Amino acid sequence: MANCPQCGGTVKFDIESQQLKCMSCDGLFAPEMEDLLADPENSSGSEDANNGGEYEATVFICPQCGGELVSTEHDLSGNCSFCGSPVVFNTKMVRQKRPDYIIPFGITKNECKEAFIKEIKKKPFAPKELKDPEFIESFRGIYVPYWFYDVKQNGKFCFDVNYTEHHSTYSYVCKDRVSGQHNSEYKHIMHDASSVLHDDISEKTEPFETVPNPDFHRRSPELKKFSTGYFAGFYAEPADVPASTYIEYAKHIADDKTAAYITKHQSFTKYHKYPERKTLETSAEKNSLAMMPVWFLSYRKHNRVAYAAVNGQTGRVVSDCSIDFGIFTLKFLAAAAIFFILLMFATIMPVSVTLMSVIFAWFVTRYCHDDIKMLRGRADDEKTGKLRVKLSSSKLTLGIFIGVFIVFLWFKACCYVEPDAVLLVEPHLFGLIAVVFIILHIVNTVFLFIDLAAIKKDRAVCYFISPVLDLAAAFFGTAVLFAAPVEDYKYYLAGCIVIAVEMLSFIAIIRNYNRIATRPLPQFAVHKGGDDSAK
Repeated sequence: MANCPQCGGTVKFDIESQQLKCMSCDGLFAPEMEDLLADPENSSGSEDANNGGEYEATVFICPQCGGELVSTEHDLSGNCSFCGSPVVFNTKMVRQKRPDYIIPFGITKNECKEAFIKEIKKKPFAPKELKDPEFIESFRGIYVPYWFYDVKQNGKFCFDVNYTEHHSTYSYVCKDRVSGQHNSEYKHIMHDASSVLHDDISEKTEPFETVPNPDFHRRSPELKKFSTGYFAGFYAEPADVPASTYIEYAKHIADDKTAAYITKHQSFTKYHKYPERKTLETSAEKNSLAMMPVWFLSYRKHNRVAYAAVNGQTGRVVSDCSIDFGIFTLKFLAAAAIFFILLMFATIMPVSVTLMSVIFAWFVTRYCHDDIKMLRGRADDEKTGKLRVKLSSSKLTLGIFIGVFIVFLWFKACCYVEPDAVLLVEPHLFGLIAVVFIILHIVNTVFLFIDLAAIKKDRAVCYFISPVLDLAAAFFGTAVLFAAPVEDYKYYLAGCIVIAVEMLSFIAIIRNYNRIATRPLPQFAVHKGGDDSAK
């Protein structure tokens, strides 16, 4: 624990001044004054900087999940940042590898909360806890370890290429041999060095700016030489992933950047081809360890946990976000009441209620297909963050549904102008319209199952059952329209049955969305890392 040399009070890193600040006398000190962290009873703190590249710290271990946090402080209270459990942490003193660099926190906790609230307001069905100022007070400042790689490329390339030139009266094919030499250097290609933090969270929290950016003024604009003084008042994750793990990752990043540059160069744009990766002669010359600032929050619901992270340098917000059934139900009922009132004025005959229910069946299947396509994309690039941002993100589907409703309103207006227009309404005519949507529904369902077959993980029973139930309900509603019963109540009853089936299907989709949008409770002691597939 850091102590003030003037009064002996507790000293913590102050984000606004970027200095160590005494909580008692408000004295300010440079973070590089590591002797402030020396234990009065054991003055070995000043030796840390030169003791085999290590420093001494306290490790707090969650007894529930095995997650570890490192700190120069001597106490940690509250919930575990990884599993959300209220626990009494186990502690031990360890010597940690000393990082080479650090980017200090530049976003204060209040600024972090403001950025998070601004982001969460864009998600209308977010759990109420995430909008509670008292709950988000639990954001904890954590330094995340990152490996930095310096990559060099120095090689020759040569390839043959054909291209066509078009002229006013003729075209001809040209064959060129392209050769060249390149010399590239990339610094600070980064990847997190913690097995605890999920890779999708760390990658989406990036980028961290390691050099000054003239377009933005930040409190922590660049890398600093590491000092344990920056840890005062914060926590850190231990670097438990060896540097060799991500060397190939860094090389691939450099290869992609070089290839992109070459293809955009004016000498190569007409070829639409770039050198093969093996000709780039990429090598990782050097790696170093750095600590990056992240404000971290965990949200636990039953046996699932969700995470929120705010980049402590730029304020970038990343958040898992499930749908709160209570909030969804209230807002859905309010929207349904408004929709029902409008429908009463728009309805020409009871047959329109049945037709609207058939269209809504296709609407629900479209939403189901949207989630499946996102899951397929998530599986293809092995990232766990691809999910619908909000329920209205399928703009085409919603637009078609609103368009059909506007047609009903337009027809109602025509009936007011010309009362004889109501004679055009025939159940069989509405049945033909329903058949169009049945065909769309069948095509959509076929492609849905094609995409579903390509998913190896995250498949759920609802993705098989919901489309079938929706299609069966749509067939039932269409059959009622072609049967053309005389009694009005049969149309209303058919519409209610179809809507009930679709709502059950919609609820199943939301429940599965919540399962995928959150994560299983971590067991780091068993799985040694943030594995989303761990049960």
